[in-house]
Amino acid sequence: MSDLLTILLRAAGAGLLLLAILHIPISRQLKWKEEGARMSPANTAIFHVHAIFICIVLMMMAAPCLLEPSVFLTSTRAGLWMSWSYAVFWSIRLYFQWFVYKKELRQGKRFETILHWWFTLVWTSLSSLFAACALFQQGWWR
Repeated sequence: MSDLLTILLRAAGAGLLLLAILHIPISRQLKWKEEGARMSPANTAIFHVHAIFICIVLMMMAAPCLLEPSVFLTSTRAGLWMSWSYAVFWSIRLYFQWFVYKKELRQGKRFETILHWWFTLVWTSLSSLFAACALFQQGWWR
């Protein structure tokens, strides 16, 4: 089981790193520069800082998955805390996918609907993976 989880953790790490990098073309696609020009300078700065920090957090989450996946599988308090924290984080992101983003943003729009379902799958997978790691550490799933 630990070998499978290690492979999945590395894949998740690569995916998180890719998601951080994809923020560059995503920003162009969503016209963040043009949208930012319509906001106040303070709001524009806050938006850009938050976008950068999202990328940093994604890279920081990706690093242990890619470089040292055993931290999620070795039974330690820190590893358990980290696994459950990641599971809760991605579960909250999944909740936002369905209950914060309005249905109208994707309704009748094929591309947006595909993205919605794709990210639903990604957030569900990440939540499940890190919860599985926590359960593995606790000896519930070996």
